[in-house]
Amino acid sequence: MLQVTDSIQLVDCLSQIPPVELQAVRLLNDLRLTATGGWFPTVPPETVVSATREIIDYTKSCAALLEKLTSLAPVTLSTVEILEWPL
Repeated sequence: MLQVTDSIQLVDCLSQIPPVELQAVRLLNDLRLTATGGWFPTVPPETVVSATREIIDYTKSCAALLEKLTSLAPVTLSTVEILEWPL
């Protein structure tokens, strides 16, 4: 279970999460780098299907994580000054 007591620990915890490398993003980057001037570069249909499934799965896992995050207790930010608060 995640035990976070302040905002510093929350930032430390979240910064340890490695970035996700999606196949669709790699494909887009590769196509940009190897642009041949054509309108529609040739990508095998299996690759497009695989990349699409990966994005769908990633979207579903992000939605599930969001559901879990909404049920977390709030973290008190006693060390952060909010200058707009008096307004």
